[in-house]
Amino acid sequence: MEPIEIVEQIHEDNLFLRKVSKEDDQFYYKSLKIDDMTQYLSLEPLKSLKHSKKMIDIQLKKWKKGTQFNYIIEIEINHHRKKMGAVSLWNMSWRHRRCEIGIWMLPKFWNKGYAKKALGLIKTVAFIHLKLNRLEAHIALQNNRSIKLFEQSGFKREGVLKEYLYFNGKLYDAFVYAFLKTSFFRD
Repeated sequence: MEPIEIVEQIHEDNLFLRKVSKEDDQFYYKSLKIDDMTQYLSLEPLKSLKHSKKMIDIQLKKWKKGTQFNYIIEIEINHHRKKMGAVSLWNMSWRHRRCEIGIWMLPKFWNKGYAKKALGLIKTVAFIHLKLNRLEAHIALQNNRSIKLFEQSGFKREGVLKEYLYFNGKLYDAFVYAFLKTSFFRD
């Protein structure tokens, strides 16, 4: 496999992705304690700041091992950065050159193109820097906002995984969406 480059920050215009840090604990806690925010995420709402700190510690350990890369999405306005959400590459399979992708954004930034732009940046990280071949998202059939985002970002629906996701005491079917390196370099 070609040598990889682990990128801690990348930007396009005024939108930045940067490696999650211990200083993001308050942001995670305030954002991810809301049920609406975590309705379709692979994690439970955060119950305390301590839980937030522990989650970030785990993410940083996984970053160090090369098994997961979590980025904070920020927008720069008047030379100040404002945190908007997060995007992650996780469940890395270096042998098969693929991983899963997930993204969440605070509601006040929805429907403004920022999430689509963040997915474009994380594709650059995945395909150019990490030399991956495939990104995959598993999205609950009911999660229309994410379905629309991933389709508009060029991901292709490949099938359905029955009773694949478990949220709030209930199993959900999930669409499998994928984006391949060949599509990245063709666009």
